[in-house]
Amino acid sequence: MSFPQAARRPAYFVHPGTPTWPRLIDSESMPRGAELRIVVPAHANVGAALRQALSPRGTVSGCGRVAAGSLSSLQYHVIVATAGDAPFGYGSPIKCDGELTLVTAAVTLGRKPDGAQILHCHGGFIDAAGKQHGGHIALDACVAGLDGLVVRVCLFDDIEYVISPDDETRFDLLTPVHRN
Repeated sequence: MSFPQAARRPAYFVHPGTPTWPRLIDSESMPRGAELRIVVPAHANVGAALRQALSPRGTVSGCGRVAAGSLSSLQYHVIVATAGDAPFGYGSPIKCDGELTLVTAAVTLGRKPDGAQILHCHGGFIDAAGKQHGGHIALDACVAGLDGLVVRVCLFDDIEYVISPDDETRFDLLTPVHRN
């Protein structure tokens, strides 16, 4: 097997802030959570439909996938270089209208420090012309397509993701926190 270009060394990037060590990157959860299958109907606002389905459980944390479906309106952001204290950030929204087919999407559920629910999603879709779109998907600005969407989530019982500033990366990260 040959490759079109010579192998290159991976880029090495040092974040601007003080390194955080040890960094908490995972936590074990007791298997008492819940697994949900949420159907977002055609033409529904995706973020609003997910919040409505999750609201009887209060503010929840977990992870999941958009398992199937389409969008009729998509808004997403990609990482861009920035000036100043943080070297990267989300760029301006990219908007796409028309039927878009799901490639893949991962959802993380968490909360802000004030308790407000976070719906964080990264994924990809293909438009009717075959062009690929993907990045950080703004679910509150997306509308389900003719197929609707099927979202499967696994909720955590004893761990929650909380938005916390990270001194090293200068991003706000969803950090796992054990509930008391």
